[in-house]
Amino acid sequence: MRGFLQKETKTTKVKASGATSPLNESHWGWLSPLLTPFSPSSFPSFASVKTLFLLLLFTTAALCAAETPRRPKILRLARTDDPMTLDPSTMQTMVDGLFWPLLYLPLLDITNRTDLVPCAARAWNVSPDKRVFTLWLRPGVRFSNGREVTAADYVYGLERCLNPATGSSWSGFLKGIRGAQAFINGKTNHVNGVRAPSADTLVIELERSDPAFLYFLASSPGTAVPREEVERLGPAFSVRPVGNGPYVVQKWVRGARLQLARNPHYQGPEPQHLDGVDVLIGGDSTTLLMMFERGELDVSQPLSPPFPSFLRLKNDPRWRGLIERETLFGTLGIILNTTIPPLNNRLVRQAINHAINRDLRMNVAQGLSTHAEGMLPPIMSGYNPRLRGYDYNPEKAREILRQSGLPLPLHTVLWHDPIYSDKAQGLQWDLDQVGIKVELKAVLFSQLTPAQKTGDRVPMALDGYFSISPDPVDMLGGNFDGRTIKNDSAFNFAFYNNPEVNRLLDLAAPEVELSKRYALYHQVEELIVRDAPWVFLGHPNLVVLRQPWIKGPLVEPLWWYRYDRVSIEE
Repeated sequence: MRGFLQKETKTTKVKASGATSPLNESHWGWLSPLLTPFSPSSFPSFASVKTLFLLLLFTTAALCAAETPRRPKILRLARTDDPMTLDPSTMQTMVDGLFWPLLYLPLLDITNRTDLVPCAARAWNVSPDKRVFTLWLRPGVRFSNGREVTAADYVYGLERCLNPATGSSWSGFLKGIRGAQAFINGKTNHVNGVRAPSADTLVIELERSDPAFLYFLASSPGTAVPREEVERLGPAFSVRPVGNGPYVVQKWVRGARLQLARNPHYQGPEPQHLDGVDVLIGGDSTTLLMMFERGELDVSQPLSPPFPSFLRLKNDPRWRGLIERETLFGTLGIILNTTIPPLNNRLVRQAINHAINRDLRMNVAQGLSTHAEGMLPPIMSGYNPRLRGYDYNPEKAREILRQSGLPLPLHTVLWHDPIYSDKAQGLQWDLDQVGIKVELKAVLFSQLTPAQKTGDRVPMALDGYFSISPDPVDMLGGNFDGRTIKNDSAFNFAFYNNPEVNRLLDLAAPEVELSKRYALYHQVEELIVRDAPWVFLGHPNLVVLRQPWIKGPLVEPLWWYRYDRVSIEE
């Protein structure tokens, strides 16, 4: 019978009507007296036989239950390419960030879009001026190597993000910590504004007020890493990291499979719902969707399905009730490198904005995206409903190009991930109609991000940005602060620099009064839209398919999927 454990058996010969029967004495030996030869006078009554039959039935069922091993609860996922890194300090993409809550336990966590809740920190306090943050750690939290986590590990994690040698994209968000700039410049070997007065207490002091700072402690900067393991493993730490989250890397075969197993030392606020996670690597989105429909994957890949597939699934009785849709804290766009001709001409960038049929390309009418006027999505705190960007107007685009005085047709190159090939071809057609010839260059997303950091390599990129904070400081400051152009870890891939935008960003970031704060960010976004360093295509809506046996809160707008929060129903 399927599921029985195989055990060594000992044969016992029992004479019954001249026959011999092999029995496992450890399981069935107690029945031997009942099976010895009998005479008619010793024949049991019908009631006794019935009782014996029921006893055998229930005993057999109990033995089956005892010997049948529990089927491991392995969450089966897939993605088209390998993660760039599993090191929390150097993670740069949201797709790679899906592994972060599986491997690490941050100080704080976020639920319901904006609610901060305890995680590795059991409690916290914020000074009235929003400059000093004190956090007290949850007792008993350990790394996967067995060592207990202390506040000093969070000090090291923050300093590691700020250290230029790490190349962390998070350093720009942490420069407001007192003494951070001196540490970055090599003038000190410690960040003065971060200290651990005791093993369970962490204190972070900022140069100026920042009401949004706590949100960063609910992501990679709020992650502890063990110094001894980072120094021992070196670059290998990005492949087999040592964290304090519910799971650890068990095996990673690049281009094939990434497997996670339970962290035996995990002591977090939530239970380990899964026995492991098995991630298939490779294939295209269509193939992976077919695997999901065959029941070979538990959750659809971490991107919305191709548009034709979405329409089919939406009308399929089997799947339409299992489709979840959620607006994300993100924006998809065409990033225009403002230093590469002809895109260094603002009129050309404005013409490109008018030439793109954004809502059509983003399938807004079908619900796959939300219409965009600027960078901030409608669910973002500080969203400006009065902001107006560029309407779809090819004739106006042609007129603006004529005003630029540049000879037509113009020529440029659009880099994109292969999963966006259909969308890229539509954008290419739109621009061709106004006299801009676009060459398409398909590269994996893991190659696109490093390429964009080179100032003269990528003229246009079909890319996006997803916020780690429900506050404008991340999306606007992280992408459009001109002083970050020379920072290899920054996200200003448009190499955009407007001194007035920089000045307003400086005023907005420390503003505690929300009405004033958001008014400043409105001015920032209006200037950015006018300068057109991006074509703001739309705000993606995450379309999720999960198998009916996957239970629990899977979708969170800031994180896309939270695999650590789901369970598998037997």
